[in-house]
Amino acid sequence: MPQNAEPISRERLLEMMTAFKATYLLRTAVELKVFDALAPGPADPDDVAAILRLDPRGTRVLLRALAAAGLLRADGERFTLPEGARELLVSDSPQYCGGITRVAASDAEWDSMRDLADIVRHGGTMLDTHAGSPGFGYWVDFAAHLTFATRPGAEFVADEILPWAKDRDTLDVLDVGCGHGLFGFTLAQGDPRARVSALDWPEVLEEARRHADRLGVDRQVDYLPGDAFTTELDRRYDVILLGNFLFQFSARRCVELVRRLAGHLKPGGRLVVVGFTTGDRPPASEYHAHMLNLLMLAWTTDGELHSPAMYRKILASAGLTGVETAERPGLPLRMVTGHRV
Repeated sequence: MPQNAEPISRERLLEMMTAFKATYLLRTAVELKVFDALAPGPADPDDVAAILRLDPRGTRVLLRALAAAGLLRADGERFTLPEGARELLVSDSPQYCGGITRVAASDAEWDSMRDLADIVRHGGTMLDTHAGSPGFGYWVDFAAHLTFATRPGAEFVADEILPWAKDRDTLDVLDVGCGHGLFGFTLAQGDPRARVSALDWPEVLEEARRHADRLGVDRQVDYLPGDAFTTELDRRYDVILLGNFLFQFSARRCVELVRRLAGHLKPGGRLVVVGFTTGDRPPASEYHAHMLNLLMLAWTTDGELHSPAMYRKILASAGLTGVETAERPGLPLRMVTGHRV
């Protein structure tokens, strides 16, 4: 039996076959703001239906299903929030996570994965507008709704870079495919000298700008709309960030991009790759990375998650030295960093 493999059972197969039902149940409750309606206290289906202007029968069936899934508590026909729901699922909470359903359970992913068998036969995306195309709407949602790993990942990068940067005369940062922008913005929060150039599609940069304003660093940010491979770069940087970006491309394309970017590093500057990786651990220990790899198969022409060893080779091929890998317990991201002499 392969390492870490669990026995296949009827129960396990049924759980996998029906897992999507829990997903659409949670998505629906978040969209309708059911948890907001129950935040003040217990309510019955008619109360919730009145608050949210829903059909009473539909509301009753939904609330019972949420209770069956453990997302609500039921006492007869009175429903309340269970522990943790007020913090994570009520929209005015600072810890609110409901918006992540737009990313982790996106319509774009659901729609494309229905054709996974054909995608595997084809060996890549069958979409006319895919993840590498301007106007791919998923990236706007990804930028708008921070995932569970976003802030910890940004803090991981900052903890590695800021102590080194304090001895530099400047801290000019290029965040390539910035998305939400938090990797660069967290550096700006930690060092007032930081000047961040955020590079992404124009519609994505609008979401990044909102995060910069919320974090109080908008005056430290320049916005560069365009393609990472072709947008003109007219300056050099102390740090170039590639956060959750390179897995959209083949190793060959990654080499092409990293070589281009390495030429825009200042002497002694760092190029940082951070994101999910695969290839050096048993697949069962990197479940989410391999599910993301399926998504890259469906959404890109040649994208694939790479191993830390491959990233080290890619950075070394661009003439970067002292290439090293770092990770943090409990965080599913790896960081690979190279230096320019």
